[in-house]
Amino acid sequence: MDLKQLNYFVHVSDLGSFVKAAELLGIAQPTLSRQIRALEVDVKASLFHRNGRGVLLTAAGARFLEQARGVLHAADAALQVLHVGDRRLSGTVVCGLTPSVGSFMIPHYVRRFREELPNAHLSIVNHLSATLLDQIKASRLDFAIFHNPPPTPSLTMTPLSDEALYLVGPKAVGRKKASVDFRELDGLPLIMPSRLHAIRGPVELEAARLGISLNLVLEVDIMQTVFQLVAQGVGYTIATRFPLIDQPPSPGLVAQRITAPELLTHLVLVTPSQRILTPLQRAATDLACTTYLDLVADTRKRT
Repeated sequence: MDLKQLNYFVHVSDLGSFVKAAELLGIAQPTLSRQIRALEVDVKASLFHRNGRGVLLTAAGARFLEQARGVLHAADAALQVLHVGDRRLSGTVVCGLTPSVGSFMIPHYVRRFREELPNAHLSIVNHLSATLLDQIKASRLDFAIFHNPPPTPSLTMTPLSDEALYLVGPKAVGRKKASVDFRELDGLPLIMPSRLHAIRGPVELEAARLGISLNLVLEVDIMQTVFQLVAQGVGYTIATRFPLIDQPPSPGLVAQRITAPELLTHLVLVTPSQRILTPLQRAATDLACTTYLDLVADTRKRT
């Protein structure tokens, strides 16, 4: 049994899949399977129930998981001690941002990062929320900012803001130009991002609750392209204010805040709870949080 095997075991457990874990770890699935099997031989216990849909922890595996996390946590802590006196804050930070949040804050964050952490290197990953969740579970990211993460014991969630959803189209729907009742979306032709996108869940859940039929005519994940299609009259779309700020729709389009009920998506900063962040990682995480909140405050003043 070694730290690499424990790390592989935790990844497979968190992701519930050898395929996903192998992909995120950057190794071949047969190699990962052999390492897990070797670990099971070493501990003399079966750790996973394997089925066609993935894997589930056995009772022994569930007990072993928390101990494995503890060992990895202790190893990380031991490494931090070696660098506790290093105040230069050098090294690499890898963060994840959704495309819309990234467009909103990356230029400002990069400028502040270079000013305040000049000896460090920054790597930014842009993916949809579901992919960022998998990557931070697999320890590929030091922190991430994305929407609506499910409660996860291995992750620490810091709420940043609740973002309202807007209907964007060629003309206002209903009697109010600034807002629209959710029920008025019934049958409206919609251009929506795929189900990996954070806004799909709240919209579809509320539609099902109210018995509303969503008329999905296209699925497109790139909001700039979505706005172009809306401007061409293909349909309406639903977006947070981030793409509305970063890529304002053409002057002929109208953005109405969805109300009755109001739909919100929850933006959260996520860090691993089982790993002690280095001083650099902590400084970069705090800086990202401050940058985002400062931008939101500035935007609200201007609007």
